[in-house]
Amino acid sequence: MKDHAVISGVGLTKATSPRRQTMSKYELCRLAVDRAIEHSGVSRGEIDTVIIGDIAGFEASSVSAKTIAPHLGLSPMTTVIPISTGGTSGGHLPNQAATLIKAGFAERVLCVAPNTFDGPVDLQAVINTNSPMIMEQPLGMGASHMGAFFPAAYQETYGISDEDLMLVATKNRADADFNPYAHVNSTLDDKHADRMISTPLRLGMTCPVSSGAIALVVTAESLARAESPNPLVRISAHGSISDGYLGGKRRDFSKFEVVEIMARRAYREAQILNPFDDFDVAELFNPLAPMEYMMMEAFGLCEYGTAPTLVKDGTTQFGGALPVNLSGGIVCTNPGLAGQIAPVAHVALQLMDQSVTRQVEGAKRGLAHSAGGTFFQFHTVTVMEQVA
Repeated sequence: MKDHAVISGVGLTKATSPRRQTMSKYELCRLAVDRAIEHSGVSRGEIDTVIIGDIAGFEASSVSAKTIAPHLGLSPMTTVIPISTGGTSGGHLPNQAATLIKAGFAERVLCVAPNTFDGPVDLQAVINTNSPMIMEQPLGMGASHMGAFFPAAYQETYGISDEDLMLVATKNRADADFNPYAHVNSTLDDKHADRMISTPLRLGMTCPVSSGAIALVVTAESLARAESPNPLVRISAHGSISDGYLGGKRRDFSKFEVVEIMARRAYREAQILNPFDDFDVAELFNPLAPMEYMMMEAFGLCEYGTAPTLVKDGTTQFGGALPVNLSGGIVCTNPGLAGQIAPVAHVALQLMDQSVTRQVEGAKRGLAHSAGGTFFQFHTVTVMEQVA
């Protein structure tokens, strides 16, 4: 039976640095799954499909789903689907679950987003090898250098100051003070935050390496109405898109043009006419804090070059017209796959009126986004709404 897909359960774990993490990957995933299933009100035996994310090359095994699944306590012969789409693997999990449910192939899907960055001994060295081999690697470019392209181009194109670039990072860390699952918050030392990494990118604008896990239960709406103790959150639209792999093929580093295309497709499906007015809350992928500005603009929440003004006047802060990244965003908590699904998890909890951060009163519709790739070539979007 074809049906709408709803998020009925969310399970989060506290994020910390990999070297301070006291739980294994399997234990973190099991804890997140336990919490998501309990939250959803379904029994373990009712889960018919589990989708587990993976980032090839960052894991201790080539398909980590094969080793994680047996630790989740699910019924024998439960269908296990591994998904590996690089930096957007986590964002794809709920979207794929919704596709399976709407197609009639599944009824209750468990999405598991593990921590990713506990496998490599030198994570930065692994990330740097992801840079395109033809041009970027011979130039000695690493992830931080390539990440700096975006705030540099944005700053030059729209006349954005260094203070404006740091402003959004400071806002995110202040929001993370209210998120008990966050890794970094406003206690970050200012001298540490101001340290230059690659002009104009400073350390306080970049995400930490975090360890944690997140799980979601995505259910057919007709079933969830009868069994869920929570308000239901419908996945009303979702999508993904890719840009060219080589940085030299990017036309403009000051904006994410492919995100604008993806947003238009999702908005058409979800009947979003005015994004700023139609959304009550948004969680936009921002491993580099200035990306929050750029994503706000790409998703049509404001005109190009005007996002810093919305942060300055409080529009995107708690109590503003459209709060963005009240969780603190990825710049405060980045446990790999779990970080990629985190925007969906936090928006879903807001729409359930059960936010673990500060609750946006009357939130009915939200926007979640994830991105991946050394030049952020890959993106997913999930539009959600509270079921009446």
